[in-house]
Amino acid sequence: MCCYNKPRKIKTLWPINASNNMAETTPVETIQWRGVKVWVKREDLNHPIVQGNKQHKLKHNLIAAKQQGADTLVTFGGAYSNHLVATAYVAQQAGLKSLGVVRGDELKYCQERWSPTLKHCHQFGMQLEFVNRADYRKKQQSGTVQQLLHGLDSPFIIPEGGSNVAAVHGVAEWMMTIKAQLNQAPSHVICPVGTGGTLAGVVAGCFRNQWACQVIGVAVLKGLQSVKQDINQWLSAYNQDLKIPDWQINQVFHGGGYAKLTPDMVAFGQQFKASHHMPLDKIYNVKSFYALDMLIQQGVVKPHDRPLIIHTGGLQGGIV
Repeated sequence: MCCYNKPRKIKTLWPINASNNMAETTPVETIQWRGVKVWVKREDLNHPIVQGNKQHKLKHNLIAAKQQGADTLVTFGGAYSNHLVATAYVAQQAGLKSLGVVRGDELKYCQERWSPTLKHCHQFGMQLEFVNRADYRKKQQSGTVQQLLHGLDSPFIIPEGGSNVAAVHGVAEWMMTIKAQLNQAPSHVICPVGTGGTLAGVVAGCFRNQWACQVIGVAVLKGLQSVKQDINQWLSAYNQDLKIPDWQINQVFHGGGYAKLTPDMVAFGQQFKASHHMPLDKIYNVKSFYALDMLIQQGVVKPHDRPLIIHTGGLQGGIV
């Protein structure tokens, strides 16, 4: 085991090896929703920091970093990135350093304006480097980022959002554990989509579970055409013989863009929490849960269906 126990009232993360299941088993709750029996996978309950899908996306990335002898995890994100803070915490627990390349250089000399997410990253020992948006779009192809990387001994790069083939493996493994919690295959599996790694893993997991269901990813920002290409590439790399289940990215419920919500979404999130005692984060899950609500009202999801919606956590970013 390679863990660093921080003097803080947060439970220690997972042992770092491929045979261990990192996450504690979280419940699948059944709720009645406009006449439809809905299963909710409460992955928001698995860890206070490395919450929800982040554990599963980082699992094999972390294993690979340790196997390659890396001493620094390098990744990318915005000021409210759940992935950034999860990576910072994971690195500290594993005895590694971490470097976060943050989109937008306007906060470089204004620490008092840092988001709670960035402050947590700093608290967990992450070196934060703020770059302009042009450099951020280029990621490690940027001269600025290359210069940062050249100053490190043994960096291991994790893409924005933690999305890559390693993430697909971790999420697919986790999806296979959910099968034992259900008494039948779901008709639909719904989750939010940002960079696409979780959706790809869900699709792969449904294949492994032999679920003939429809997988719906709910876009939380505009313009995810390139993400579809990424998902197809990751699925091919995961298993070239993969018989891909029916899946789609629904781009109707992005709310105007990343971290933006319509008044109806805000009202829905508040009412849902009051009715089901289930908080929804304001970036991802309020949009996917709102989408399911609308799909039920529109008759796309029917009373005889048994949808499974995945609560991917992210509550540290703020609750509706």
